[in-house]
Amino acid sequence: MSSEMGFLSSAALLFAALFVLIPGNAVKAGERSVETPECKEITARIIERTNTHFDHFSPSGGSVFFKHPDMVLICDPKFITYVSLNWDASGFPPNEWFALVAQAGSAVTGADLKKLETAAHRCHRAALKETGEQASALLPNATVGCQAFTGDGGGVVVDVAIPSRRN
Repeated sequence: MSSEMGFLSSAALLFAALFVLIPGNAVKAGERSVETPECKEITARIIERTNTHFDHFSPSGGSVFFKHPDMVLICDPKFITYVSLNWDASGFPPNEWFALVAQAGSAVTGADLKKLETAAHRCHRAALKETGEQASALLPNATVGCQAFTGDGGGVVVDVAIPSRRN
């Protein structure tokens, strides 16, 4: 989980890969999307609310990487927008980390901090119990996806997304 890809849950990666392969979708989905006004606003809110620092954009321009604390914003307003945080010191992050997840998630979705923090805890506990190590929690204006495991030193990834937009 130490690489940049460690920030993304395998489910999110699979979903993104399938989207690009579906006929009718441009192969350039997400390309330079962080330059849209919506993504710029979300980036600014994440920096303001979490005290993180901009690190770099992905080569495609679809992701923003932050440092101290580390997180990544996947921002494509036409497809999917979410923030992803990982904890690779164990399968049991401290409560402060879940509060950070809620702050970053609220910056992306506008969801209530307490509800997001509770959903992240609930999702984490459920993922630890699942053989597939993944779970999700749904709120009216946010989707929380988790991957958590205790083997090999343990780790947790939590993604907080804007729910799918129905056109």
